[in-house]
Amino acid sequence: MPSSVSIQVPSYGYTYTFSGVVSVQHVFSLKIRTESESASGTDYINGARNQPDKVILTVMESDVGHPAGWADRMLQAMESLKRTRTLCDVVTSAKTYSAMLLSEFTAAVDEETPSGWQGTLTFVQYVPPAEPEKANDNSSAVTHTGSAGPVQTVSGTALKQMLERAGIASE
Repeated sequence: MPSSVSIQVPSYGYTYTFSGVVSVQHVFSLKIRTESESASGTDYINGARNQPDKVILTVMESDVGHPAGWADRMLQAMESLKRTRTLCDVVTSAKTYSAMLLSEFTAAVDEETPSGWQGTLTFVQYVPPAEPEKANDNSSAVTHTGSAGPVQTVSGTALKQMLERAGIASE
């Protein structure tokens, strides 16, 4: 069995440590972009972008060596982490991952774990969306705010007459 794995929840100030860890899978992947998907000026290098890290845990939780109801409370705690989308730190012997969300969670009770459960938990790194660039409010660039209708060309004489009728003296 792999060494212990813990889930640290900074917002709760609590750490969950599993009774038994069957396997830990670390997933590091790239999204390979086609030429039509890539745009110039983006953070893509050679048409590839890092995907969020993923950790898939297969665990067994039991009341053995714990107070009665321990496994049920762990099941409820993991379900609560998923439902409330609470950010966690996943600590494995290979790496510590921060800003992780429990995205998938399966649990089964069978003959192997009569006083507990075994299941798979998938944690995915949360990457906040990029903030849109702010417009320069002090810009002197002309901003198109709409249309005043079809554009017409006016001769100099006609323009002079319109200005005079409006009471605007022209030179």
